[in-house]
Amino acid sequence: MALCLPGVVMRYPAILAIAAAGFVSAAQAEDCTLKQMASLDMTMLPDGRVAVPVTINGTSHRFMVDTAGIFSQISADASQKLGLKEQPIEGEMYGVGGRLHLTAANVKSFMVGNNEARDFHLGVRHAGPGSDSKKSDSDDSVDGLLAPDFLSLFDIELDFAAKKMNLFSQDHCAGKVVYWTRSGYAELPFHYTNGAIAVTPHIELRMALDGHDLATDLDTGASYTFFGRKTAVRIFGIDETSPGVTRVPGSSDKFPIYTKQFGTLALGGLTVNNPQVEILPDGADDSFRMQHSEKSRDDPIYGTYLLGADFTLGMNVLSKLHLYIAYKEHKIYLTAAGAK
Repeated sequence: MALCLPGVVMRYPAILAIAAAGFVSAAQAEDCTLKQMASLDMTMLPDGRVAVPVTINGTSHRFMVDTAGIFSQISADASQKLGLKEQPIEGEMYGVGGRLHLTAANVKSFMVGNNEARDFHLGVRHAGPGSDSKKSDSDDSVDGLLAPDFLSLFDIELDFAAKKMNLFSQDHCAGKVVYWTRSGYAELPFHYTNGAIAVTPHIELRMALDGHDLATDLDTGASYTFFGRKTAVRIFGIDETSPGVTRVPGSSDKFPIYTKQFGTLALGGLTVNNPQVEILPDGADDSFRMQHSEKSRDDPIYGTYLLGADFTLGMNVLSKLHLYIAYKEHKIYLTAAGAK
């Protein structure tokens, strides 16, 4: 999960979206037929997340798919190898571990399948005390994150059973997208939580965990479904001492992670039974509060604040589903993985 402040922008306007003139693709369909723009093999990473191939300035790389990312990023190591010129980023951005350390770099060509963005800006991720333990790009096989600044130009199908990510044109009839099954499917509306932020569309859904309605981020960049300790206490009345809550082996004293099995997670017409949910320290909020005085945080009109949902739906649940994200419709269509 990535959080940021209202008004956070990149130094270059081009990083916020791909200009239509700079986006190269086949002619758009004008009827209800889905038009596939790319079909990409997804590599399953050891922690359950997925990566897809991309091409940067003619060289091949693998980027992790991050539906809750602020913007697409490249690792500092990959940036250095490509000889990219980095520039500062204005504003503050936070991950679950705390404040993120980012610069920006321009690439002449960024390609996913045959779809090319020219003069595309990437965030460059640097290690630091606020490094996000849930979204690390330290895996040598992954060179960065593919986020909604690119993804939202398409409809995105995530077929985890077949290990495929398919990109479709958004020029089709609304609601006519579930082609892989004749059985029923769930349909979830979503809205964007970017508000005053001039960055990327951030998907927020509503779903229910053991009957509690929660604002939820859909996050393929999170290996596990989770919420913060403050949410656990405020909504569910539990903490690390509650029955059924256990500490995750190997989690550090500096960033202790706990886990609990809940009864049901309802996503529209689908129900996931016995989901395992992690309870994390509120690293982003704690780091933010250290950076800002009470007056600057708590002023209801002029104060700065973090944007983020109560709950994050991660890959331990998402991998059991087949998803179609219709960005233009603001809807997600889903079935069980492998549904026919």
